[in-house]
Amino acid sequence: MGMLLPKTCERSTGMTQTTTGAGQGPFSAHELKGRDFAPLQFIVDGLIPLGLTVLAGAPKVGKSWLSLDIALSVARGTAVLDENAHRCAKGAVLYLALEDNDRRLRGRLEQMLGTGPAWPANLFFETGPMGMDFDGLGRLDRWVAATEGARLIVIDVFQKFRPIGSQAGYQQDYRDLTKLHDLARDRQIGIILVHHLRKSGGGDPFERITGSAGFLGVPDTNIVLDKGRGGTRLLAQGRDIEEISREIAFDPRARVWRLAKPRAVDRHPERDRIRSILQASPSPLGAIAIAAQTGQTVNAVSKMLGEMFGNGEVVKAGWGLYADPARLDAANGGGDAHGAPNAQNSQNALNGQKLQDRPRSSSPNDYKRRVDRERKERLRLSGR
Repeated sequence: MGMLLPKTCERSTGMTQTTTGAGQGPFSAHELKGRDFAPLQFIVDGLIPLGLTVLAGAPKVGKSWLSLDIALSVARGTAVLDENAHRCAKGAVLYLALEDNDRRLRGRLEQMLGTGPAWPANLFFETGPMGMDFDGLGRLDRWVAATEGARLIVIDVFQKFRPIGSQAGYQQDYRDLTKLHDLARDRQIGIILVHHLRKSGGGDPFERITGSAGFLGVPDTNIVLDKGRGGTRLLAQGRDIEEISREIAFDPRARVWRLAKPRAVDRHPERDRIRSILQASPSPLGAIAIAAQTGQTVNAVSKMLGEMFGNGEVVKAGWGLYADPARLDAANGGGDAHGAPNAQNSQNALNGQKLQDRPRSSSPNDYKRRVDRERKERLRLSGR
């Protein structure tokens, strides 16, 4: 949502008041229609709007390089990932490098900027103890108030900023994240929290963000660096952006992430056969059911499904289940204005599946039942 501009209006009580959209009491749809909103502001065009953002990835995947590049790009008013799509409005940045020391931080900047004089004076760092136990929120708020053009705060990593000894769970996550969300909203800035992904788990990469569902509910935007066998994808979803899935590649010389060139997808009969089976199926299928129709081994089909998922040819519909994106879009009335498959529509269709079409958990008993179900399906399809 864009920043709300105050507007004077008349209530049915005859009292004149200013509406700001928060804490004002009930308001009518008619009043809402008459309000004026400023255009949505972005920290990174099309990717990171004002507000709270979680940037998550597995350990050592390159989260800090990306977050540092974003900080530099905002401080200099340049672009991230791609010069034509993700430009940054210039502003002051505070970067909390809580896992680094001053020497290591300077070494990273030298790799990115060289040793010349053009290091931005509006990019500020903290490497010492800094967190909620050390008046961290107050210090951040005072920095914003005292810094002209303050635009972005990066906390790398969020876990080191949280209260020491915090109990894990939804309530604690929600409480900690909400404090930073409120700061970003009240000061009209962006705050990026660098965070971790769990190493294990399949399905939706966003559900691998370490912590409870609070990490999906509170932030305005979630970004995941999803590294697989086929490369690394930048995935983003949020309240104010279209869902994004981009192949990216790390430039080892410049030490920055860039959009990768589209990879050619090898076409061969086995891959086309799997696509045809998924297109014809009324519900998602697993490797066993597909192997029964193709005559291949389950292991071969599983491996190919993984490659096809990495290439975007199929989507995951649950643990061990796959579906064709175009079929899901059609079932959801989807596609974009040009009739192309739409990622959001695909996800909406998945979310709307009947519960019995989706695995409920990954416990051993449920796994055994799923295998038995697929074995029976395989026998049925083979006519035995």
